[in-house]
Amino acid sequence: MAIAEDYNFDSINIISGNLEVRLAENSLEIDAAQALRYKVFFEEMQAIPSTKQKKSKRDIDEFDHYFDHLLVVDHNKPGKMHNKVVGTYRLNGGNHKDKENFFYTSGEYDLSKLIALEGNILELGRSCVDQNYRNGKTMQLLWSFIAQYVTKYNIEIMFGCASFPGIEPEKHKFALAYLNKKYLAPAHIRPVAVKSRYIKMKDDELTSDSNFKKFISSIPPLIKGYIRLGAFVGDGAVIDHDFNTTDVCIVLPTKKVAARYMDHFDRK
Repeated sequence: MAIAEDYNFDSINIISGNLEVRLAENSLEIDAAQALRYKVFFEEMQAIPSTKQKKSKRDIDEFDHYFDHLLVVDHNKPGKMHNKVVGTYRLNGGNHKDKENFFYTSGEYDLSKLIALEGNILELGRSCVDQNYRNGKTMQLLWSFIAQYVTKYNIEIMFGCASFPGIEPEKHKFALAYLNKKYLAPAHIRPVAVKSRYIKMKDDELTSDSNFKKFISSIPPLIKGYIRLGAFVGDGAVIDHDFNTTDVCIVLPTKKVAARYMDHFDRK
């Protein structure tokens, strides 16, 4: 795991009832996360697997080596680890951020302004939870872990791709225009969709409608959660044909995240 050489996560471990949240400790546990990702992304959400992915029934890519893999483990579930992992997130602390195409998000966005920052940055991705565990508790535990990570290792900015379903951005034009109008990242930390994949989000006619309730009801739960934490978005959307999604780039300063989730965790 890429970050292990620079960081020690032994002290970050959250247990709540039958659920434990921690980083994967070996290849078998990473494999369990990849199996869950395949189940959610390819079997449930109809992403298009490569031949290798389809054969192995694992969501595997060349970036997995560089990420730490955050797990939610249900110790009450019988069987091996593959059956016990019910949630996962990929965390990339950027300790090779000078390496070309080191970040998954760089395939869709120019990240040069984020990479040039002196502070620590964290790429988030491949977030998924088993459908039987999609509730406030599971996400609270995941974000409580991330908040401790952020605080302990002085992460200043988190970022990553987040998705709308489908590859027809016209269906999401109001939400995309609203995001561009109200939540565009400040220029000094603003990712921009790569030119060959850039989808315009701006629409002056649509953003004359400032109905926040309409907007918040039109965005997926993960994006909604990021927005409520104080996130911005990059310039332009991107179509991901393999995953059958329309992506935006989330940019999330960490101060509010750490305060909200650490305070919540401390009250437990």
